[in-house]
Amino acid sequence: MTNLKAGFARLDMTPPLGVRMGGYFFERKVEGVRDPLYISAMAVQDGEKTCIVMSCDHLGFRNPAIAVWLPKIAAAAGVEEEAVFLTCTHTHTGPVNLGDAQFESDPQYDEWVERRLCDAAAMAVADCKPVEQILTYEGECPGVTFTRRLKMKDGRYQTWATECDPEIEGWAGQADESLRFVRILRTNAEEIVLVNFQGHADNVSGNLISADYPGFLRAKVEANCPGTKLMFVLGAQGNLIMRDYWKKSVPTEKYTCARFTGHKLADFVMAHLDEAVPAAGGGVRYGQRWVNCRTKRDTSRVPEAKRIVDIHEHGDEEKEIGPDWVATPMVAEAYRIVELEEANLDTVDLRVSAVSFGGFAMVGITGEPFCELGQYIREKSTYPFTFACSVVNGSGDYFPNAIAYDQGGYEPANTRFIKGTGEIVAEACLELLNKIHG
Repeated sequence: MTNLKAGFARLDMTPPLGVRMGGYFFERKVEGVRDPLYISAMAVQDGEKTCIVMSCDHLGFRNPAIAVWLPKIAAAAGVEEEAVFLTCTHTHTGPVNLGDAQFESDPQYDEWVERRLCDAAAMAVADCKPVEQILTYEGECPGVTFTRRLKMKDGRYQTWATECDPEIEGWAGQADESLRFVRILRTNAEEIVLVNFQGHADNVSGNLISADYPGFLRAKVEANCPGTKLMFVLGAQGNLIMRDYWKKSVPTEKYTCARFTGHKLADFVMAHLDEAVPAAGGGVRYGQRWVNCRTKRDTSRVPEAKRIVDIHEHGDEEKEIGPDWVATPMVAEAYRIVELEEANLDTVDLRVSAVSFGGFAMVGITGEPFCELGQYIREKSTYPFTFACSVVNGSGDYFPNAIAYDQGGYEPANTRFIKGTGEIVAEACLELLNKIHG
């Protein structure tokens, strides 16, 4: 039914002890490994064009790293740079890499990761086998992901809370509980399953390396479905987390929570594998575009921002600023204000990337869009089946929907961009999908 070929490769990217870790506003270094981290790569060819899709167990590769690594990955795979769709699972128990905005990375580890990325892409191309069929499925998987933004009884909106806090009135929005997967059946080769779901991989924390729930999802499906390789592609999850702060319906022990959510997703995928239906069909297409977006740079706020950063780094944050849910948004915004001023940034060019093959598409941006934006992209997409993805070919910003700016909370405080940017970028995703669809 198709002239497509697809290949798959996976390589270890677990860091050594002592490498700094990403995900929070305080320094951590690797003290051990709970479970390994991997780079998964898939190549798809149609006889004329080839695209590369990669998923890494990492918080997200910052733009300085992408600027260096993306052309090298493309060269190793023998493709155009626009043909590389590099995303991360966003685990908060992984290492920092080249270009991290807050903590210095390990140069030896950076060099090794760069080589592993290039090797994985080249190996995926070398593994290409004829595709017999591409099947798609989408359904609701409830009780796994939740909005982490909450409306309090006094009218405030906040990000995070103490579990079962009696002052919580409800969620500030509805979580996107939909899950999509694509089955790629190959001749005399392992089946490749792409899973797209939205939720922060921020369950485990601590100083031990872990792939968090995407690792448990991958491991369980592959263990129970011999001859299958699973690649997790993170959805629009900027305001979602795998924990219910309001009603406490998931395990509270951190690593147990990661295993619980990963296994629940795995069970859902396995239960619906046979319900997947043939995709529309089509060759390989891809593209990128740049969107110029205005930042929140405000010189008048720099002195106060520096004061807050100093308290965070040297003072008693809880005493001088407030509890975590108060201090974290303020600290995040302070870092952003200082960063924008020091870099003299009034606008930033943001990359939007898309690939398509077999009649379905994947589109993503460099940061973390709110789930409402992901739903909008999927609903309006030219393609009948679309993955709306986070941290693609870059990382570092939240993209809240407009109403979140009025409500407040961590994400609109932490982003570098003004209200309305999320909607602008979502429209850019749709324009790019229209372009590659032809």
